[in-house]
Amino acid sequence: AELPRFFVTGYSDDDDAATKKKEMDNVASSLYEAIEPLLAAHDVDQEIKECALSACASLLSALHSNLTSGQMGIMLTLLLERLRNETTRIAAIKTLSNIAAASGGDSMEVDNMDLSPILGDAISAMASFLKQQSRSLKQSSLEALNIVITYHGSGDASLADGQLFASVLEELANLIVDSDLHLSHLSLRVSISILKVCPACRPHVKTHVLPPALAISTSPLLQDLALESLLALLEQLVISDAVEFSDLLIMLRGRLDSKETISKHSLANLAKCIGTITAVTTSSNREEVVDDILSSLEAASDPRNVQLSLLVSGDLGRVVDLSSMPGVADRLLSIYMSSFDSGSEEAKHAAAYALGHASYGAKSVFLPALLDAMEKSGQKKQYLLLSALRDFIQCHQKSGSEEISSTLPVIVPHLVTHSGDTEEGVRTMVAECMGSLTCLQPAPMLQKLQELVSDHSSINSEGGRVAEDSDSKKNVLVCWTVATSVKLAIAGRADAAQLSPFMQSFLKLLDQEVITVRNAALLMVYSAVHHMPQLVAGFMKEIMQPLYEVAELKMERKVDLGPFTHTVDDALPLRKAALSIFATCLEKLPGSLDITAFMPVLAKALRDVEDIQLQAHQIVISMCMRQPTYIAAAVETFCDPLEKTINKKTGQKTGTELERANEWIKSGLRTMVALSRVDGSRNCRKFADFVERTKGNAKFRQPLEAIEEER
Repeated sequence: AELPRFFVTGYSDDDDAATKKKEMDNVASSLYEAIEPLLAAHDVDQEIKECALSACASLLSALHSNLTSGQMGIMLTLLLERLRNETTRIAAIKTLSNIAAASGGDSMEVDNMDLSPILGDAISAMASFLKQQSRSLKQSSLEALNIVITYHGSGDASLADGQLFASVLEELANLIVDSDLHLSHLSLRVSISILKVCPACRPHVKTHVLPPALAISTSPLLQDLALESLLALLEQLVISDAVEFSDLLIMLRGRLDSKETISKHSLANLAKCIGTITAVTTSSNREEVVDDILSSLEAASDPRNVQLSLLVSGDLGRVVDLSSMPGVADRLLSIYMSSFDSGSEEAKHAAAYALGHASYGAKSVFLPALLDAMEKSGQKKQYLLLSALRDFIQCHQKSGSEEISSTLPVIVPHLVTHSGDTEEGVRTMVAECMGSLTCLQPAPMLQKLQELVSDHSSINSEGGRVAEDSDSKKNVLVCWTVATSVKLAIAGRADAAQLSPFMQSFLKLLDQEVITVRNAALLMVYSAVHHMPQLVAGFMKEIMQPLYEVAELKMERKVDLGPFTHTVDDALPLRKAALSIFATCLEKLPGSLDITAFMPVLAKALRDVEDIQLQAHQIVISMCMRQPTYIAAAVETFCDPLEKTINKKTGQKTGTELERANEWIKSGLRTMVALSRVDGSRNCRKFADFVERTKGNAKFRQPLEAIEEER
C-alpha cells in the first residue's frame, strides 16, 4: 500500500483541501487505534507505557483536529489517569507539557486544542506533586504547569474565579527558597503565568508568593535565572496593579532596615528589584523615587542607604533616560564624580556601576562626562572610570545593541592610552572593555588590536625577564593587555569568522620570552581551544612547539626571607597553562596532538610540583578511556613518579594541609587504579609489581576501597 503523504513529503498549499483532510483523518484514526489500547493497558512493561504516552503526545500535538470528539475525550481521560498513576506520572507530565505547548500559542497557524475536559484536574494533580519529596517530580510539574497555564489557563471559564490557582500558589510559596534556586525560578515563573491569565488571583499572589519572594530578594545566594524571574514577578505585580507601587517600594526598602549586615551582592540584588519596579510604574511615582534618591545621596547619612541609592540610580538609568527629567542628570553626575573621592570603597564602586549604567540610558549626557573625566583625572580614579566604561559597554553587549558603533572613535583612544598602564587592575579593566567591544564590533577592534601587537612587539628580555628600558617595559604591558582582550573576546563568543584572519598575528605572542606576556598568550590559546577550537585548528603546529618548550620550562630563584630562603619558580604558571591546553586539546582537538611526543611531557608532569601533578593525574585518567593504546605503551614511565607521590609522608601537617596532602596521595592512587584497568598495562612487569606492592600495603586498603566505590 502507498504511504500517505503525511509521513513522506507532507502537504503544500496547492493540495486539494478535501483530499488532504480525508487522508489526515485516516492517518489520525489509524494511529489512534494503535496507540489507545496500549495507553489504556495496565499489564504491559513500563517502557511500553512511556512509549505509548510519547506517541500520544505526538498524535495529539500534530493531528488533534483530525480526531473525533469521542476519540479526543478518551485520549485525554487516559492521559489524566496516567498522570494520577505513581509509576507513569513523570512521563504523563511531560506528555501533557508537550501537548499544551504544541496546541497552544497565539499563532494563526496553530489550531488550538481544547484541554478543558481535564485541565482543572490536571493542574490540581500537578499542584499536589509539589508536596512530594522527589525533586525531579517537582521540577517536571513546575515546568509543565508553566506551559499549561500560559497557553490554556485563560481559555477555561471554570478557572476564572481563581480558586484552583490559589491552591497552586499556596504550594508554590513553599518552594521559593534560596536553598534551591532552580525550583525557586520555576515557581516564580508559574506565579507570573497565573498573574497574567487570571486577574482574580492578584490578592492570592500578594498573600502567598510575595512574602517568600521578598525574603529571597536579599539572599546572598540569589543569582542568574532565579534573580531574573524574581525581577519579572515584581515587574508584573506593578503592571497588573496586584500590589500598590508605594507599598511594594516600602516592603523592598524595609528589607535593608531588617538586616543588621547585608552583603554587597544582596544589596545589588535589592537595588535591581527597586530599579525594576520603578522603571514600570507611572512617571509621577518614578519622579518621587528619583527625588528620594537624590535627597539620600546629597544628605549622605547612612552608608548603606547611599550605596543602595547609587545602585538603584544605575539600574533605573539603564532603562529610563534620566536626562529627560529636568536637572536630574546634572545632579547625579556631580554626585557620581564626588563619590569617587569617598572614603568608602563600596560607595566608589557603586558610583562607577551607576555611572556606567546611566550612561547607557542617557548616552548624550553621561558618556561625554565619563570620557572627559578619564582624560583629566589622576591615576587613582582611572580604575573606577574604566569600570564604569566597561559596564556601559557590557550593557550594549547584553542587549545586543549596535548603537555603540558611533561611540567607538571616542572610546577606543582612551583604552589604547591605558593599555600600557603599570597597574594590572587598570589593564585588566581595559582588556575587559576591549574584549566586549570586539564581540560587538569585531572588524574595527581586531584591526586595532593587531596594530597594537605590531607596534609593541619589540621587547628586549633576558632569561624570561624584561630589560630595564622603558619602551620594552611598556611593550610588555600592551602585549599582555592585547592577549587578555582576545582571550575575553573568544570567551564572549566573538565572531569566529572575523577573528580567524587575525589569529596568526596574535599567536606570535607565544614566541615572546617575557613570562607575563607568554602566560597571557597561553591563556588566550586555552580560551580558543576551549570555546572555539575551529579558530586555532589550522595553527596547531605553530602552537605545539612553544607548548612543548613551556611544559618543561623552570625558572627558579631564591628569595631571601631573613632567617631562611624560599624558592620561587616563575615558570610554574606557564606549565599549568600549557598542561591545561594539552588536556583541552585531547578533548576538543584530539587529531591535532602528537600523542607519542606528548607522553614524555606527561611523565615529567607527574614528577612536578603538587598542582601540576594533580592536573597530570586528571589527564592520565582521561586518556585511559580515550587513548588506551598510547597509555599502555608509556605506562612504565609513570611508575616511579606515581609511587613517589602515593608514598609521600604527611609529616606534622594538620587541618587543611593534612587534608590536601591526603587528597594528593588519593589522586595518585586513583590514577594507578585507572591505569591498571587499561588492557595491556599489566604486561609491563614494573607497573604490575608497583600495583601489587601498593594493593598489598595495609595503609592503602581503605583509600583503594573508597576509590573502587566511586565507579
